[in-house]
Amino acid sequence: MKKILMMIWGACLWGACEKAEVPSTYNGPDGIHFYYDQRGPFDADPYPNSDKTGYLSLSQETDTLWYKIDVMGNVSGKERKFALKQSVLSSIDSSSYYTGIATVAVPGVNYVAFDDPRMEEYYVIPPHTSSILVPVILLRDPDVDFGSSWSKTFCLHFEIVPNDEVKILDSRFYRGKAKFTQWSW
Repeated sequence: MKKILMMIWGACLWGACEKAEVPSTYNGPDGIHFYYDQRGPFDADPYPNSDKTGYLSLSQETDTLWYKIDVMGNVSGKERKFALKQSVLSSIDSSSYYTGIATVAVPGVNYVAFDDPRMEEYYVIPPHTSSILVPVILLRDPDVDFGSSWSKTFCLHFEIVPNDEVKILDSRFYRGKAKFTQWSW
């Protein structure tokens, strides 16, 4: 009797070790968006958790701001690509540009352009991944005109560019913002 119980117990353990495949219940499109923390009203901030600040000086030629991007939909077994681009802003978004508070960042001068070949490796979603980190690399402009100030502030608004592989499923979370200050010392 003891041997029979041991065989049943062993069969139960062996059966418990098998990996069960759980089918996905989601069958919609796949998409990506900037990470948001789900605290507070969603529509209160057009850049929830995708608004970052950086600093540059004579001793710091570059600064890197990292943005988390989440994948929506089913996890894929293949690599998927996406792109970022500098945003064309509405008058509400760009109102601070015209008050002397910030200057629009220039690609290749104030940051590594999104279409620069050095950035391509970051715009890939690896297989079986649900989130990635994407950098915005800030550059110190040696020819910046500080005027009578010790610093100059730049602002970069950018967005995810949808494609056939990944869509923008929630229009509230496809934009990012980088604000950075370049110091004269």
